[in-house]
Amino acid sequence: MKRYIFLVVAVALATVSCSKTYDTNKNAGEGMPISLRSWTNNLTRARDVGSSAFVDGDKIYVYGYTSGAQTPFDGTEVALNGTDWTYSPLRFWDRTNAYYNFYGLSIDDGAAIGDVLASHTVSTGTFTSNSLTWAGNNNDILVADSVKVMKSHYGEQVALNFRHISALFDLKVRKGNGIGNDGVVKVTAVSLENIKKTGVFSVTGYTADTDTAIVSWSNLTTGSYTGANGVKNTVDTDIISGTTAVTTAGDQYLINNLVLIPQTFAADAQRLKITYTITTGTGNTEQVNTFTDKTYDLILFDDTDYPTDDDTNTAGKQYNDGTKVSGWAAGVHYIYTITIDAEAINFTADMEPWAPDNGYYYILN
Repeated sequence: MKRYIFLVVAVALATVSCSKTYDTNKNAGEGMPISLRSWTNNLTRARDVGSSAFVDGDKIYVYGYTSGAQTPFDGTEVALNGTDWTYSPLRFWDRTNAYYNFYGLSIDDGAAIGDVLASHTVSTGTFTSNSLTWAGNNNDILVADSVKVMKSHYGEQVALNFRHISALFDLKVRKGNGIGNDGVVKVTAVSLENIKKTGVFSVTGYTADTDTAIVSWSNLTTGSYTGANGVKNTVDTDIISGTTAVTTAGDQYLINNLVLIPQTFAADAQRLKITYTITTGTGNTEQVNTFTDKTYDLILFDDTDYPTDDDTNTAGKQYNDGTKVSGWAAGVHYIYTITIDAEAINFTADMEPWAPDNGYYYILN
């Protein structure tokens, strides 16, 4: 998959994610072209599961601003060729400028600059997007930390560090042991209800300590997400359909790599809705039980340990004593697992900042 990146540049040194002032080396960068490199802060890109770096053929669009109010980069396409980011014609460091500032955006494959951005200001690295639909459109957009390069570091590569502005969501399913080996579970529909799925993002500035982009959201609208057969089909993972029997392994996806707007949950608002069947017996003894549009609040998940088979739900015993999952945060990969059992649907959820982190759990009885 190709990755498209928008970068805004203003004088240059790229040291991970910090803007610093250095002693001047008057000969640094004299007559040398400006070169770039970038990475994604070890975050997994939604369209390349498990990837933590850009790949050959990915493109970025660079914007830059100098102390002399020049804009040597204003939408210049830069492509990754092997291990090098290349562009044409080359821009050269201008030592009449005291510094350059660099910023950047990365957008998903298939989108165009005009499809995403309504406006941008090169001198400040601020952006405002068009109104975009996230859920179902793979709007995996990354924003780079700002980078300031002083004259003493002209001639060095400009390194841009990118962070996801969206959350990533997976939904898995498994059959509980209480149904037995002969019981058959099939999920025929699943959806996310009352989620914020359309909106405008703005980069309004950068933090003074880490140079991380400050992202805000506006014009948010609420709706539901339902994929074909209740799933989002991707080429990365096999997604089960309504005709596929659920196993006890817990590795079957109902929704995979769904990119979502960061949002806060409210009670009785953001919900998971699911329709499934449980079939037991065969022939004359076959019994099919259909459970239609069963809904569960997403806010119920917490960080207590998931109960083992030896745990019992005795009177007064609860599994929601920990910190509640209050919403979806930017740069976090949420992995929910539904266990459909004979008496209850059990939920677990893992939360990864596109690298492993805490787990979140809830049992519904």
